[in-house]
Amino acid sequence: MSEIYMQFSDQVNQQAAEWFTLMQSGDVSASDREALQAWLAEHSDHDKAFKQMELLWQDLGDVADTAEGRALRQSVESESIAARLQQLLMAPLINLKNIFSVPTYAMALAVVCIAVGALMLPIAKEPVTVYYSTQHGEIKTIVLADNSEITLGAKSAIRTHISESDRTVELLNGEAFFDIAKDRQKPFSVAVNDVLIEVVGTQFNVQKIRDAVNVAVLEGIVKVFEQAASQTVSLPDVVLTAGQKVVKSNDRAFESVTAVSSSDLGAWRLGRLIYRDISLADIVADAGRYFDGKIILQSDDLDEVKVTMTLRTDQVGQLPEMLAQTLPLKVQVISEKLILLKK
Repeated sequence: MSEIYMQFSDQVNQQAAEWFTLMQSGDVSASDREALQAWLAEHSDHDKAFKQMELLWQDLGDVADTAEGRALRQSVESESIAARLQQLLMAPLINLKNIFSVPTYAMALAVVCIAVGALMLPIAKEPVTVYYSTQHGEIKTIVLADNSEITLGAKSAIRTHISESDRTVELLNGEAFFDIAKDRQKPFSVAVNDVLIEVVGTQFNVQKIRDAVNVAVLEGIVKVFEQAASQTVSLPDVVLTAGQKVVKSNDRAFESVTAVSSSDLGAWRLGRLIYRDISLADIVADAGRYFDGKIILQSDDLDEVKVTMTLRTDQVGQLPEMLAQTLPLKVQVISEKLILLKK
């Protein structure tokens, strides 16, 4: 076959196959053609999938006179093919019993469905990689094919790799809250920096601030591994349960597991930023994702100053003044989008 076939959702492929086989029958009404045009206009994937069926049909013509093609024609004469196609299509829009009363239509449907199954299933085994990102102050919820949900924090980015045998996400920067659909046969993993997180089905938060990774669990059990280039991951370095968190910085061991309250965990999803005994540099870096500008610490001496505070995400522009009220800091506004914090 000369074409490379694109992958669409099962529903779109199914509907495209049904519309195409209807068009092959000798019993197509004007209303059927109008309905087809309406379906094609609903979404660009509909038109692309239908055209792909046409290309597939043309390619199948090349094998029509081969032994495989003759065997297929003989198989569609059997009533049992209806049951097999019923399973293949799962929930067809057209009654297969009626379809098979039209020989040409039956042959078209059988060939298209069997060929689509043969062509698409190998593709589905390959991971589908998708990139998601957010802007300053933006929070986005993503629903994956397995019904897992990921809430992406402001100025964050992830890359997902989803297939029939694999569920993997890379947190490239920022923060994300994961609500993972349970599947014991296919664990869900999150990779960030040199940390690998693995779950079966649970709720947890992953935050990347400067060179540190913070993993906190709201529900379930989370296994946390250290990824090393020359090391094969085996036993987890840390196992977290609900109400626990751990932090790991690059080139350092995991810190001790500590408790985290459920109200603090993922509070950013409700528009609140909660920092408890956190370094000033980390607060500026994390809160800065909700500010359309840049806040800079002038002196390295300020980086590790510990701060406890709470603010709303829509108050981040006021963060420098709030810090200056409790710390020996001076705020210098360089421009509307550049603020300097001086000793």
